[in-house]
Amino acid sequence: MIRSLPGVLLLCLVAPPAWGQAYVGHPCPADAPPAFVDQLQPLWYRRFWTGECRDLPLRCRGGRPYWNDVVRTLTDRTPAAQRPQIAARACALGRRIGFEWTLPSARRRIDTRELQALHAMLEQAPDVATGLSAVEARVRTTTDP
Repeated sequence: MIRSLPGVLLLCLVAPPAWGQAYVGHPCPADAPPAFVDQLQPLWYRRFWTGECRDLPLRCRGGRPYWNDVVRTLTDRTPAAQRPQIAARACALGRRIGFEWTLPSARRRIDTRELQALHAMLEQAPDVATGLSAVEARVRTTTDP
């Protein structure tokens, strides 16, 4: 048992929890973590946002696309005056999609194939707002009871 303040601080620096969401990049706020259902979900959620497979099973494929990159791409493609609104929508959408994609497979309604389809919809849309609207509608249809 660690009884000293320096020991506790060192422990916090060495092993930050995966659910702290420090990995959610700007402009998305690192909101309070969702109520994860098991120990792997926060690790997969981090993978969704960062593309990193650290601490995940070997079946994890790291890299792009990952949501921090998607948000950056969408905001870069948006006129400056609309960027705050687009970023807010993209961040909220990422939280919803990411949480659903990271649920255990028996409960998940967005799998990797659907995630790829949603990403393609964003890339192929004539403009960012239209793409976000289409993806938001599809996610609602897929995940709402």
